[in-house]
Amino acid sequence: MGDMPAVNADRGVVLSLREQVFYAFARFGPAWVRYLHASVGLGGLSPAGVRLLSALRHHPHPPIMRDLVQDLGTTARAVTGLVDTLEHEGLVRRTRHPRDRRAILITLTSKGEQVVDRVGQEHVERASALFDVLSEQDQADLVRILGLLGDELAARGQSVQPRGFDCSPAGTESN
Repeated sequence: MGDMPAVNADRGVVLSLREQVFYAFARFGPAWVRYLHASVGLGGLSPAGVRLLSALRHHPHPPIMRDLVQDLGTTARAVTGLVDTLEHEGLVRRTRHPRDRRAILITLTSKGEQVVDRVGQEHVERASALFDVLSEQDQADLVRILGLLGDELAARGQSVQPRGFDCSPAGTESN
């Protein structure tokens, strides 16, 4: 693909289209994360607690602590603290792994499932309002492009949810 140069008027620098995409992502990414945090209705939970509950909901099998550390991109100590808090609140439970007695499985309780459903759906509704500025075609193109980039990240060894992996609380994908 041909790179279309753009001039940064402030610095007189010519940027290729590829560089423009890079800087657009660099500008958008942190703002998107802040927007997500601001739009989440936590229901008394910390943002990290909501992330952990959501990771449990969307994990293909009951994860062990090491899986959650990788999924959340944090430390074992941080995950242990979160699990301790969420377990105390009756939202998760620890059980021994049936084949590896050293490993502990973390699962949602029914109360945890209800909290994830409620908080998750409210969050999706509030956060996805940002996309109202895009036409339906632009939204479809964005989904397609992000899917391609996710596939490429996975091919480069990054942990990415597979395409078609449904993140909706009801377990049904809408396209």
